[in-house]
Amino acid sequence: MTTKKNKRLLPSLLIVLIAVLGFLWLEQHSSGTYTVETFRDRQTETRQFESLAEARAYMERGEHRALIGPDGEVIDFTGAGIAVTPTDSITYLFKDEALSERQSYVAGGTRLRLLERGHDHLRVNISGADVFVPLANMTLYPDALVKKRGFYEVRDGDVYHTVEANDNLAGTFLVGPADEETSDRFYTENVRDVFASPYQFASIASTSPYSASELDRFLETRSDSPLIGKGAAFKDAESKHGINALFLLAVAGHESSYGTSAIARDKFNLFGFKATDDDPSGNAATFASFEASVDAAARLFAEKYVTGSYARGPFPGNKQEGINIFYASDPYWGEKVAGTMYLIDRTLGSAYYEQIK
Repeated sequence: MTTKKNKRLLPSLLIVLIAVLGFLWLEQHSSGTYTVETFRDRQTETRQFESLAEARAYMERGEHRALIGPDGEVIDFTGAGIAVTPTDSITYLFKDEALSERQSYVAGGTRLRLLERGHDHLRVNISGADVFVPLANMTLYPDALVKKRGFYEVRDGDVYHTVEANDNLAGTFLVGPADEETSDRFYTENVRDVFASPYQFASIASTSPYSASELDRFLETRSDSPLIGKGAAFKDAESKHGINALFLLAVAGHESSYGTSAIARDKFNLFGFKATDDDPSGNAATFASFEASVDAAARLFAEKYVTGSYARGPFPGNKQEGINIFYASDPYWGEKVAGTMYLIDRTLGSAYYEQIK
């Protein structure tokens, strides 16, 4: 015998069942079509599917295929590609696929060479390091869909690097002297330290061949720099802490444009101390003078990076070894500092290059 209560319950259960079945159907079908593009011999073949499951199955049966959603977003792909880190936060790089041991970190919008995909992680290469990152929130692109790519090139005997960020080219900087002339371009994501500058891997626990007056002579070429006449601050820090004065000046030059940045002028902060990516000016440390800022930087490099908890090699380096591992979220900070050292050294006669080459 069916009670009134059961009669009322059955329609409710039926509604719930229909809702569940509808949700499961929507998981496999979308209001729109899924596209799979196959890239072969510089041509693109396109097939469309009504369900995500069918499109994914087809994609996985071939190489160099991209699965594209109804709104044009790349959902997945096979073959070579890149991963771009979330733009609104730093991304940690890990030594292991369990994501338990940190190697370093990179800024938002950094492009990583994709080497291998796991269930919840990616194995990638960036600035000399083969590392692992979380899969969540990464944006993936197959090589065939990458419109703009960073590259190295040689111009008049010097290596330059044009870098990319957030899927756009984001500036060009000097890396160092070239071993030989070439007209080729070398894409950033395919290069593993091919253009490593000698300045990038020379020990900073050394003595610069330049005097305070010679450093001032270089600073005089930067007519708007408030550091003109401050060469002695860098030589004093070198003498006191054992950190190369040319390196210290190069870092100050890179981080604060030789003292002309807002943080430098407002807070005497030449090295970006405590200037976080989310609020550089607001969080940056304040110093009593430029001399105090230089002294603090030399002490930090001596006690934390040459020896100490951050010591991974006493040189600018990259994301595999050196100061760049922990000092900066920019994966090419080591290259940029090396290029600035080269520029200063070349202006003063290349005595340091003769010392390290």
